[in-house]
Amino acid sequence: MASDRVPLILCDMDNTIVSFDEAFIERWQRLDAGADASRVRQREHFELEQNFAESERPLVERIMGTPGFYESLEPIKGAVEALREMLACGLEVRLCTAPHPLQWETCVRDKYVWVRRHLGEEWLSRVMIVRDKTCVRGTLLVDDKPEVRGFFADPEWAHVLFEQSYNRQARNALRLRHWSEWKRVLLPWLRQAGFTVSNNE
Repeated sequence: MASDRVPLILCDMDNTIVSFDEAFIERWQRLDAGADASRVRQREHFELEQNFAESERPLVERIMGTPGFYESLEPIKGAVEALREMLACGLEVRLCTAPHPLQWETCVRDKYVWVRRHLGEEWLSRVMIVRDKTCVRGTLLVDDKPEVRGFFADPEWAHVLFEQSYNRQARNALRLRHWSEWKRVLLPWLRQAGFTVSNNE
């Protein structure tokens, strides 16, 4: 019975828990006085570099590959509080994040440093760094990627879309626009799936 199990919530990091775009814009504008932030904030493609011309991509990749870049990202408003609230409600939580394929070494290290700084040492064991999230077991995956694809066409988890400019056309039934909505969106779905969860209020 589902009610006998603890639901496992998988949460992506970049542009879901942390503000990847704003950190990129800050560094981009330092290097290019003509940098237009709206090209990032209102972009159409999930992969940041795909929103730039071929001639611009080396700079984009250099910014993302700078040691300490991922460590410096600021939490999205309400994200850290929501993660802790999930635990308080009896949910199990993992940070399920993929390293950028061009920045493996610096990205992985930085993500662990970020977690220690913003969530504490005890959260390090909750970090799962994996390229193919379809291979990960879980109940719900909160992720900004419009379509999470991989080896398994029908992963165990249901996808909760964390809304960004490049995923507004996606047809996900579950969608978070702000972390303040997490209880209203996630808890009814979990109850309907047979899990016993409380609002902890």
